[in-house]
Amino acid sequence: MTPLTDMPSGARGRVASLPEQHGLAKRMCALGLTPGSEVCVLQNRAKCPLIVEVHGARLALGRGQADRVTVEPVGD
Repeated sequence: MTPLTDMPSGARGRVASLPEQHGLAKRMCALGLTPGSEVCVLQNRAKCPLIVEVHGARLALGRGQADRVTVEPVGD
């Protein structure tokens, strides 16, 4: 498992765990980032928000938030 921020652009992964902070985990779930959901990293540039696609929606996540989401890489 790896933090979402370590995934390169174009990589796919399955959400393994969310932040332990209840408020942040609740927000992630509201956005569709739930354990077991598949995400695709659309853009991962240094010092910029991560742009990911989950359930057909594009989300921009701050690096601090994305670093707390762990994913399990999946192959195509």
